[in-house]
Amino acid sequence: MAAKKPNRGAKSLFALAERQIVGLYDAGVMSPAVLHHVVAAYAESGIDWNEESTLRTVDGHSVHEAVVLVMMPGRALKNARKDFMSVVAHLAGGESSSEDDEPAEQEDEDLLSQLGGNTPSRSNTRAAKKSTQADEPKRAAFNPLVGARAVPGRDKR
Repeated sequence: MAAKKPNRGAKSLFALAERQIVGLYDAGVMSPAVLHHVVAAYAESGIDWNEESTLRTVDGHSVHEAVVLVMMPGRALKNARKDFMSVVAHLAGGESSSEDDEPAEQEDEDLLSQLGGNTPSRSNTRAAKKSTQADEPKRAAFNPLVGARAVPGRDKR
């Protein structure tokens, strides 16, 4: 007879989704399409997306930051939680239930245009890129091959 594992308590749905998202991000397979499928799987479950993140990715990001990095690669992480809630609301097809509804209409419009695929005119994009590049420090992206070593091959003669 197999030994039973001790019951460590019921995990919340957010903890399960967080573990799944962080695992996919760490494996280097997280993409907007994959994230859409993960979020859609939890959409009708009544998950509380406002819970605190407990896990960290291999490059030190929370699940909120990882989702923002995947869905909006050039966006600053200063409002990662708010952006995370907007992304989840967009992907789940519902409304955001964020607690901090700050009056940041311009940021919200930029976020919605990025998520919807609407691109502003080229002159606005260039001006925005110049202003954000001057304000933000360069951020390294996650690379799963950093620190990888070649496997020694066998010489067959």
